[in-house]
Amino acid sequence: MEHLRQRRKTWTRVNPAFYAIIIISVILSVFVYNKYVWLLDIFSGWLILEYFSLKAHSRLIKTNVIGRTRVFINERFDVVINISSEAKRPLVIEVLPPAVVKKASVRLVLNPKDSVSLSFDTFFGTRGTKGMGYYTIKIESFTRLFQVLITEDITFKVKVFPKLEYTEAEIERILEMLPVVKSKYKLVEDISYIRNVREYEREPLSRIHWKQSAKMGELMVKEYEYAGTTRNYILLDLNLPAGIYSKTAWEYIHRKYQEEAIRATAGLLKYFTDKHEKTNLLISHSKGTYNLSFTDYVLYFDYLAEVEGTLEGNQNTTELLEHVIDVVQPTDTVILIGMFLTKDEVESLLRLRKRCGRIVALIMPYGFREATSKKFKSYFDVPLEVRELYNYAWVLEEENIMVEVWHENTSFMEGLLKLTDGTQV
Repeated sequence: MEHLRQRRKTWTRVNPAFYAIIIISVILSVFVYNKYVWLLDIFSGWLILEYFSLKAHSRLIKTNVIGRTRVFINERFDVVINISSEAKRPLVIEVLPPAVVKKASVRLVLNPKDSVSLSFDTFFGTRGTKGMGYYTIKIESFTRLFQVLITEDITFKVKVFPKLEYTEAEIERILEMLPVVKSKYKLVEDISYIRNVREYEREPLSRIHWKQSAKMGELMVKEYEYAGTTRNYILLDLNLPAGIYSKTAWEYIHRKYQEEAIRATAGLLKYFTDKHEKTNLLISHSKGTYNLSFTDYVLYFDYLAEVEGTLEGNQNTTELLEHVIDVVQPTDTVILIGMFLTKDEVESLLRLRKRCGRIVALIMPYGFREATSKKFKSYFDVPLEVRELYNYAWVLEEENIMVEVWHENTSFMEGLLKLTDGTQV
């Protein structure tokens, strides 16, 4: 939550009738002397005093804003405007919330030494760092001939994280096929995490799970997660490849792919960190490449919220693969998420496969269908550049490189299930 003093601007809005009354009062006072003119003069003087009094009292209004600075897409949160008055008279105020909130104004009476808290809920539909804009407090005079307006900027910004594409069950099935699950490279056990318990088979006494043994009525032993040699690398390519022509035609589709690829990546990161899997995230974007490794998946989201790909393909997927080819180990898994994968990357994939345990390429030319949406008729075929990859399908399969190409009306989970069924590429 943020509690920040805001930058304030105070100004007045005056009805033309206010000036007309003052001018008429002055002119009549010069040429006419009677009780009606005197009454008008008194009224004009009272208006002037009220004007300056209201401006003085406006300085005695204190405000601050409370709001969250990190939310997910479409997650509702409250922006709370706290207002207190040190004035010695009641003030009629109208509070106009920031435009991004899209809520009606609130009108109330602020009594002396009183305070109020106004809560406005809102949300953001796209990721990124969002400015909250400003809000306005209108202080009205009794005659409504003028107003004092206090406009304050909300200086804190809200970072909007991408949504997660939840895929726990399907990812578990893919991991069961990875060579590191049953492999001679499982040399180090991490005793911090108990993966399972099973019946005793002449293991050391230190491995016995005494509580489970008492509950089950027979000796049970602990099975630990393995650590020390296994790592996952997620390579997220957000750029349109350099060899793709008609870049303007791909602008909308690229935007859709980018947002959905980030959602898929966010879901994978959460899954792997929940399983205590060591994970590196490499993002190829418009300004270069990020190489990130955290134990808390939320830290990745600070980058995923801001990162943007480009249509001007100065980088290609091969360059992204080259970032890990010298650091991967025989038990590591590389998951590549990209918009295109062409025959030009086949050689790099084969070289990378010699260094790591498994490569999984998730190719999404059009993104993927929302899991909650029904299938629809699609008029888009797999792009020609991707179809050329089919000629190398047997080579990739022989080298244990799993490739799945998403069609426009295929959900992310459906594509992952095809991988586990062995029907990829």
